[in-house]
Formats: sequence, C-alpha cells, structure tokens
Amino acid sequence: MKHLRFCRRYLIGDPRKKAGKIMKIWARSFTLVTILGFLSGGGEVLNAQELQEVKVHTSGSATVNALIFKIGEDLGFYKDEGLRVLPIVATSQAGVQGLLGGSFDYSQIIGQGSVAIFRGAPLKILMVFETKPLFWLYGRKGINTLEDLKGGKLVGVSSLGAGTDQMTREVFAKKGIDAQRDVVIQGTGTGAVRMAALLSGAIDAAVVSPSERIIAKRNGLHELAFYGDFVDTVNGGVLARERLVSERRDFVRRFLRGTLRAFLWIRSNEKEAVARITGDFKIPESEAFEIYKEGVRVHSHDGTITRDYQERVIAFQKKHVKVDKEVLPERVYDFSILQSLKKS
Repeated sequence: MKHLRFCRRYLIGDPRKKAGKIMKIWARSFTLVTILGFLSGGGEVLNAQELQEVKVHTSGSATVNALIFKIGEDLGFYKDEGLRVLPIVATSQAGVQGLLGGSFDYSQIIGQGSVAIFRGAPLKILMVFETKPLFWLYGRKGINTLEDLKGGKLVGVSSLGAGTDQMTREVFAKKGIDAQRDVVIQGTGTGAVRMAALLSGAIDAAVVSPSERIIAKRNGLHELAFYGDFVDTVNGGVLARERLVSERRDFVRRFLRGTLRAFLWIRSNEKEAVARITGDFKIPESEAFEIYKEGVRVHSHDGTITRDYQERVIAFQKKHVKVDKEVLPERVYDFSILQSLKKS
C-alpha cells in the first residue's frame, strides 16, 4: 500500500471504474532476416526450472503489440536468454503503479509512463513499437460524427491522464470540441471493458484498438476519428524502472534482445503472424490480416525513434498534462541497450 500511495503522486486522475481483474495472468503464453539471425545468438539456454521469471504489464487488448511478448515466449526467443515471460493484464494506471512498486518488471504502456516521468517518476522508455497511435474513436448507434458527442456525452478512455486520454483531447481540440465543457471523458478501463460499455450503451463513444475496431464495425457502430490523422505520438513499447536498468543491465539486455527478435519476426513473417493472430484472437483470417496490416504499417524500424520525433512526442504530451518545465528526451527515453545489440 505504501508503494501505491507513493506512485499515485506521479499519475493524473483516477479511473472512475475498476477494469476487471487487475492481476489476470495470460496463462497461454541492413534486412530483417540478417538482424534476426544476428540476434539469435543471444543468451544461454537453460532448463525450464532455471529460467528467470519476467512479469510484463500489458493492456489486454488484442493487438500486434501485445502479441510480441507471446511470440517471444512461444518461439523460444526469451528462453534463449534464460527468461520466462508472463504477460499480465492491468489498466494503464494500475500497471504503472505496479511497475513503480515492483510488481512488474516491465510495462507495455509508454503513454501513461511518460506522464509519470514528467511528474518525477524514475522510469525510462527502452523500446518503442509503433510510431503512430493505432487507435480510433467509435460512437454507439446514433452517434455518427464527433459533433454528435456535444452536450455532455460520455467518452471512454483507458484512464484519465493516459495516452488514450491525451490523444482524445487533442482530436477534440483540432475539431473545435471543448473536452472540458462539450463532453465527459471517463476512465473506463482496458479495451475489452471499453468495448463492452460501448456496445451496452453505458458510454457514448470509446477509444478502440484494431481488434476492437473490427468488433465495432461488425456491430454497425460508427467510426468518428482515426487518431493517426491527428496526433504524432508513440504507442506501445517497453517501460522499466531506472534502477532496474542501472543495477540489472544484463537482465534488461536479455529481455530487450528477446523482445527485439519477436518484434522483427512479426515484420518478416506475415503469413505465420497472421495465422497466429487468427488462432490467438479467434477471428477470421481476413480480420487477422487487417489487424496485422494496420499494426505493421506504423511499426518502428528497429524499436527506436529519432531525437526529433522524441521532442515532438514530448511536446504533445507536456501540452496535455500541463507540464511547463523543460523535459529533455534523455529524461524519457534510453535506447542505449537496444542500440548496443546491433553493434556488438
């Protein structure tokens, strides 16, 4: 409890609803080919009982991002590094709190992580998966445009202050909608919880991921905005405590090497990746291909972003969390280990 009270200082807002079981564990758990071949010479293979357990916080959404960790586990990329990775589903806010408190080793959620860093949290973003926000805003039946949300309609995001919240406010601002007066933005929880609330009519609009977008389309809901058309920011990656990076650098290096191999495998193995999405998400192959295509088209080339883009992302995020002080990219991002993997 001490850890949670301490961590809340770094986060903005509280979700108005709890989002499912916070600690539900997912039990099922140059060329790109050249890079993958080089990376495969990583760590020492250990017996199952000797593998180090790694707890990774994820959003719970059925996305290519979340699949990266499962592929790394299933294909033995983490085992080659002496690791066994357990993806654990939690809301963005609870995930960052758990990371700061030591319940997680890493988090996939780098939007809320940046907010925490701006507030002084000792965290670093070590890897970036996507260079554009792969989110859409969908309205319930009867809501056909963004303007239809005016008049106090409820809009569901993951949690207040999270990346989905920041992006939603930016979209509204660019379309002339006052997020304070015209709508009510509500921290609703994970993507599955938001989708359930949207389909039931409990909220009027919700931020959805590629897989949730397919469900929305199936149910005749209306697309109000694609966030990639409005916002320059990053989506999904690897967030860790600074202390972990400095004190257990080899542990971090092995995890990043396994993650990078899985990340590059997805990009270079379309057919197999689509088959995995089809089976894991239990959807038709055509829908799996759509999720794959949307995810890969905004992927980072090598898990990093340029300093110029880092500055643009920081400027966007500072605007929405009302931080006036200067925040240098070095305070938020540390790609040194990832870059060293390509040089060694």
